[in-house]
Amino acid sequence: MLKSPNLNWLKRFMVNLSDSRAFVFSFVLGFTIRLIPELLSYPNPIGFDTVMYAAKVKSGVIWSSWTAIFSVWLFDGLLISVNKIVQVDPFNLLKVVVPLLYALNVSGIYHFSRKALNWSVKTSLTAAFFFAFQLASLRMSWDLDKNLLGSAILLFTLPLIKGVETKKNFVMSLTLSLLLVLSHILVAVVLFTIVLATFIGDWLKCERLKSLKLLVAALPGLAVLLISLFVFPSSLSMPRHFVDSKDTVHQSSGGLSFMVNYIGVADPVQSYPTYPDLVLHIFSLFSLLYLWWLPLVLVGFFRDRILDSWTLLLLFGSFNALITPFCALDLWNRWMFMLVYPFTFYAIQGVEKLSRFRGESIVSGFKLLNWMKVSRKTVWLIFSLTVVFGSVFFTMPPFFDRFGLFLVPTTSPYFPSTMLYNSIPLRDVRPAMKVFEWLNLNMNDSSSLLVHRAFMWWADLYLDKKHPIVYFVRDFEKASGTALERGFDPIYVIWWNENYVTWQNQSIDWYGLTVPKYFKYVFSSDRISVLQYSRD
Repeated sequence: MLKSPNLNWLKRFMVNLSDSRAFVFSFVLGFTIRLIPELLSYPNPIGFDTVMYAAKVKSGVIWSSWTAIFSVWLFDGLLISVNKIVQVDPFNLLKVVVPLLYALNVSGIYHFSRKALNWSVKTSLTAAFFFAFQLASLRMSWDLDKNLLGSAILLFTLPLIKGVETKKNFVMSLTLSLLLVLSHILVAVVLFTIVLATFIGDWLKCERLKSLKLLVAALPGLAVLLISLFVFPSSLSMPRHFVDSKDTVHQSSGGLSFMVNYIGVADPVQSYPTYPDLVLHIFSLFSLLYLWWLPLVLVGFFRDRILDSWTLLLLFGSFNALITPFCALDLWNRWMFMLVYPFTFYAIQGVEKLSRFRGESIVSGFKLLNWMKVSRKTVWLIFSLTVVFGSVFFTMPPFFDRFGLFLVPTTSPYFPSTMLYNSIPLRDVRPAMKVFEWLNLNMNDSSSLLVHRAFMWWADLYLDKKHPIVYFVRDFEKASGTALERGFDPIYVIWWNENYVTWQNQSIDWYGLTVPKYFKYVFSSDRISVLQYSRD
């Protein structure tokens, strides 16, 4: 799109590319990019929640009760169903499925650009390429698999809204919206917000039949969403033989599960003792993800009914905690990750505007943003940084199993420093499995294991279900007290060694916890150890 004598081959390639081939190319591009970290980490999994999905595949249970029908079970159901057919290791299955989901998102960006925005093949493919290397989209693909599935469905559903009056689009809209609700709640909220805005707009334009058809197509999905939010709200997914030590604080506001009091929250991901801490975390993550290409977003901003409501909702979800910290939408960081979708379209519109003008820079066509100017060199710099940052993020392992290029204290709870680890370093996966083998041989009917969230789903995968497990996040003392109150004896805990002295092998200190002194080492495998509670 931007003229360069060294890229004539690329220009010829894009000019001669048909719509169908460009769609396939964007799919292959997304699959290839996301497959790279899976191959680099083989045979170990990457992504914090990936271990949880593997455990669910192994369990073979899609619905734990009939009320689970109104939950986001679609991804689990697909994984379990496919695994029953192919019968492979769950981690290997996920190493293929997740790149496929990412490919659907990248090709979905192309599809939305073509069908909803009526962009050219060249511009749409540029949008897909730009999205594929973004830190936010790659972060979502690290372990937010349900979010990724829902977003893919959303991208293919939204173009149908404008033509919902036809029978084919009506049926497809109804079906996809229902599947979307069963995929991810936050993305479903995005869809119905856009549907509502479109309904109001069409109604005010006296297009009553079209607006009513859109509403009817959305009603089944909307009904399931409301039931899942207000009648059968979901809770922390935890295996039945786990005992929660309740060492976290996640206070809902107004009795609504999707609203939270952020000040003082201390859950597995979020902790903001003061309001300035909350402000710092929010702006740190936004800066890491978007600040360096925000000028291109502002210059390319344009009005579109779908993008208007999409962007406003995501901005509200990302920043409303700053306005009403005691009562705000939960998971602000998840809303912020999803901003990459509308921001990508605005940014590429800026690139398209620059390609149509002969000048070296452009300004926004929107009156409130006409103070923003972006030069041709800046656009090239943004694209170059996008490819470099994205490539480093999915290829570079952590230094000494601890540090990655994107290690920022105020963003690390939400954004990994690299994609090449899961809840534990890749180096520690095999030792952890050996530790669980030892526990299976040495634990008796009265013993229990204290499991931090880092090892929670590993324990579910590899520890016999007959052994009770006490789950904790922040407090060893409280977990120990819970186990003692229930009369468990002996009590074990799995954790990293603390007796290494060399720089390369020192305690990784990922979670800022230290095992109390009354736990004694009884077994070690490389850096992972089993410690036993001792009253001495």
